[in-house]
Amino acid sequence: MINLYGIFISLGIFLSIFFIQKLIEKKDEETLWGVSFWTILSGIAGARIYHVIDRFDYYVTNPVEILKIWNGGMGIWGAMFGGLLGAFIYLKIKKQRILPWLDVISVGVPLGQAVGRWGNFFNNEIFGKPTTLPWGMYVNPENRPEQFLNYQKFHPLFIYESILNLILFVLLFKLYKKFHEKIPEGIFMSLYLGGYSIIRFFLENLRINPWNITLSSGATLNVSQTISILVLTFSIVFIRLKVKNDIHFFRS
Repeated sequence: MINLYGIFISLGIFLSIFFIQKLIEKKDEETLWGVSFWTILSGIAGARIYHVIDRFDYYVTNPVEILKIWNGGMGIWGAMFGGLLGAFIYLKIKKQRILPWLDVISVGVPLGQAVGRWGNFFNNEIFGKPTTLPWGMYVNPENRPEQFLNYQKFHPLFIYESILNLILFVLLFKLYKKFHEKIPEGIFMSLYLGGYSIIRFFLENLRINPWNITLSSGATLNVSQTISILVLTFSIVFIRLKVKNDIHFFRS
């Protein structure tokens, strides 16, 4: 049976690399394929680890299911942090300038996310709360949360995120082609991280049963929104420092 989830994830990855290739010089293509391989590999590992931690109660009793990534279950924050770590280590080993590469990679990543999200459609997952809007997504009864078994249509979160990621990609791609030689290193990485943080923070409000942590005070903390705030804060501070002082972080 053809796994459409995996096909769309793969298509997203290759389209991302294809457009990144258009932004670099011919002599850098070998490095691009090398950093892409390790970024993807570590990104997949990070994405799965994030998801498994989120659903730990299930996977602790079904450990074999951890390996079945084709069934879905990839946490995007885990993918980003894992991919960033893999890229950093590879570029360090190859003695490449890290921030310029993270900049150009960050331009292509939202396109990969936009395309890859459509794999969720075929897995009948990543949908939000019930809706009566005309573009509501029909969810099979067996995939509906228990508290919403009587509802048929739900917010198609994967479509919302796909559209917003596509917009982010177009903006970054155009800005990079026009200004990357004039803008301090690391700015495009920060724009991507900040932009995606905003997207994820607001979409999280539509999720059903998001990953929450109960604090000692009894209050709950939405993990994804908390990460979004932290990453957005980092991005803003980083941009302010770079623009003001042109601080060169992560130089080889």
